[in-house]
Amino acid sequence: MGRLQDWSAQQPEWVQDALHRAATSSDGFEADAEAIAIRVQVAHGITSPGDHPCTAFDESCLTKGEGGAETTLLCSIGPLAHVDRLEPGQTLKFALDGVTIVFGENGSGKSGYARAARRLCNSRVPVTLQGNVFAANQEATPVVAFTVKDGDEEPRTLTWTEGEPAPPELGHMTFLDTANARVYVEDKAEILFLPPQVQCLTRLGQLYVEAARICQERADGISRTFNSPIGVQFDATTTAGRLVASLALTTALDKLPSEDLMREIGQWTEADAIKLADIRLQIAQGPAAQARKLRRIGQAAKSVADNAISVIEALTAEQIQADGELLRGLAQAQETAEALAAHQIGGQPIAATGSLAWRQLFEFARQFAVEADVISEDGAFEINDPCPLCQRPLDEAARDRLNAFDAFIEAQATAAVDHAKEQVGNRIGALRALAIESPAQVLQTLTEFGECEERYGELALAAANSMKSLDEHRSMAISRLEGNDVAPSLPDASPIDSLKAAADEFFSRAAELERLGNIDPALIQFEQELRDREAFAGSLEALVARRNGLADRHRYLACVAALNTRPVSTIATALRGELVTPALRERIERECETLGLGHIPLRFTEASQAGKSFFDMGLDSTRRPKKSMVLSEGEQRALAIACFLADCHVNNSKGAIIVDDPVTSLDHQRIRRVAHRFVEEAGRGRQVIIFTHNLLFYQEVLRACADRNPQMPALPCLIQQSAQGFGVVSVNDQPWIAKKVRDRVRALEEQLSAIPDDLPRDGEAYRNLAKQFYTDLRETWERGVEEVVLGGVVERFGPDVKTQSLKMVSIDDEDYRTIFFAMKRASERSGHDQAAARQIDVPDKKQLQADLFEFQGFLANYRRKSQAVSERRREVERPPQARVA
Repeated sequence: MGRLQDWSAQQPEWVQDALHRAATSSDGFEADAEAIAIRVQVAHGITSPGDHPCTAFDESCLTKGEGGAETTLLCSIGPLAHVDRLEPGQTLKFALDGVTIVFGENGSGKSGYARAARRLCNSRVPVTLQGNVFAANQEATPVVAFTVKDGDEEPRTLTWTEGEPAPPELGHMTFLDTANARVYVEDKAEILFLPPQVQCLTRLGQLYVEAARICQERADGISRTFNSPIGVQFDATTTAGRLVASLALTTALDKLPSEDLMREIGQWTEADAIKLADIRLQIAQGPAAQARKLRRIGQAAKSVADNAISVIEALTAEQIQADGELLRGLAQAQETAEALAAHQIGGQPIAATGSLAWRQLFEFARQFAVEADVISEDGAFEINDPCPLCQRPLDEAARDRLNAFDAFIEAQATAAVDHAKEQVGNRIGALRALAIESPAQVLQTLTEFGECEERYGELALAAANSMKSLDEHRSMAISRLEGNDVAPSLPDASPIDSLKAAADEFFSRAAELERLGNIDPALIQFEQELRDREAFAGSLEALVARRNGLADRHRYLACVAALNTRPVSTIATALRGELVTPALRERIERECETLGLGHIPLRFTEASQAGKSFFDMGLDSTRRPKKSMVLSEGEQRALAIACFLADCHVNNSKGAIIVDDPVTSLDHQRIRRVAHRFVEEAGRGRQVIIFTHNLLFYQEVLRACADRNPQMPALPCLIQQSAQGFGVVSVNDQPWIAKKVRDRVRALEEQLSAIPDDLPRDGEAYRNLAKQFYTDLRETWERGVEEVVLGGVVERFGPDVKTQSLKMVSIDDEDYRTIFFAMKRASERSGHDQAAARQIDVPDKKQLQADLFEFQGFLANYRRKSQAVSERRREVERPPQARVA
């Protein structure tokens, strides 16, 4: 068995079932989390309808389904509907082998297609697609169609709508742009592609978190239902009263009364009713009977008033001001402690020394050493004492460092922070502990009170509303202490004051009646016992439901504790250390060297959180400076690309790589390196899609594809803004400035064909078309001189001077004459402003055709001549033939 199988075998059945679900993920995330929540609840005594069997985990299930997803290719994106201002009906196609290079100038709509790809694929930084924000009316939800191909199967087109989860078909594809690159620089990054064992644990941690949220939500729901105190109408000295008083949130599970005991006490027979009626008749024979009723009513009113007053006293202006002082004191104490840590131990070898995690670690190690009787509890460390962490004898420097740690932990500033936190926590605990009756409970308690007179009924309703307001003020005060920006206001105490005055009135009237006679205390107590039992029996089912709800609340909280992700993170860390970390570290270091970052001292670190795996390539420094404050913009981007490429290799992933303007801030040397790296990735059989507006990078990618042996197929695509709109797509097309002479001649021919024969030559429309034609013809002559006449010896966007091509260069006077006058005519007709006395007529379509033919004829003649010159000059490269006898 593997290590994960061994770990699973030691876990409860519900954990094994959860691990099996994390490995197979058959029903979707929410369904799996709900299933796990149900099974952990059953394991902790919470019943659930139906059967909930647990499936044991088997490592063989990790290999099911592997291989298929990695062969999925993204064939196209589009048409897009309601995305930015992109023209609808466009489809951007991608090469199934080699590199797709998508060029678009600023404002062309390229970024809209890149955002759509980012939204569909695996992106570290989420993005939401939006419609045309400039539209007068709210547009419909963005919709993206895309086509995928799985292995040898036929392509299939799917549709995704904003708001839906990202399509699983593209989950193995990764996306890099400026926002995603920033993650690698500013924070630790999650490892996206992991071996099946670690990926399974990552999903298990996520399922744990969601299942714990479900259990916590149900516990909180019970808390809200049973938060208010009950049983004010019960006497605290009776059996029923004591049982009801125990039905509180603060009562531990083992202290709650059993349901059997409650049902036993809740039995009420006809004989009990007769006995109670007889006792009440005896009591009614004296004036004290009415006095007891008045006192009972007054006590109910006083109980509600006292409860409210205790809450009001905790929310006075003085208390709110004191809360502010507590928060300011905590902030000041933390600031002082941080300053002390920086001064006292900031120079220690570990930069994180002084942090909370470090402090806890040191205190645990210190306590372990004391319990193991290695060192005394309060003694200082001495030379040759065993280190509490590694047990090696301490040298002088280590002794001084550990004693400095002790001094820091015992420092007054550190203690002040703990004391300030404790004070804030005590205040929060005190506020949470306030027992605030619900409005319904207040009205129930004041039933007899409200029935006395109409004004008392109105007062009871006002008191109930006041209790609701007090609960809201308490919540605001707690939220403020927990760090939220709220401003607690002072509650209105007027209804409570009136209720307390009414209670005093009832007590005064009762006292007058009691002076008229005496009642047997034992008889009164017996009547109270029977009366409470009768009330208990009448509310038995509600009280039993409360008892069972409180018991389930404790069980739900036990489920939350059982769903702690620490054990999952521990085993994930161990497996990642075996299967991922060494290769990932080596790969990042190799990528950094390839991209010219070898001069920067870097350090690889990893971490686990809620089962997720993270890594970081930080600066190898004794301090912890931000990379963005030390590295240049170009170094930051190169580091992000290195981490991205290394991350893509974890678990030998073959998913598509999609990047948007990856070379921002890079110099020409690193641009070339990056271009070659992405082409190399395509050489591994990986689909590579590049969006860019950088023409130099565009040319470098195409050149890298051509220079590779064997050559790498490349599909150039063009996204433009035109009269048609934004995001007009041309597949297998290049920007004009990147087109070779042959492609430009073809484009000029298409321009000529598109000019209607009957278009008036003296009209503005024809004039603009002719001007554009000659502008492009002039630029084509220029490119022809570079590419054909000079044989590409020197090229724009090219880093080399091709001296070998000089053998093809042979320019005579006639060539010069042709080029000079052809360029002159093209320049005059391509938009140059002419003097008023020298206006040139707009040439007709035949003249346009003739000028294009002239260019084509010149190129054909020159190519023949340069070929002959090249053959002749090859003789110059070879030594003369030696004579033989």
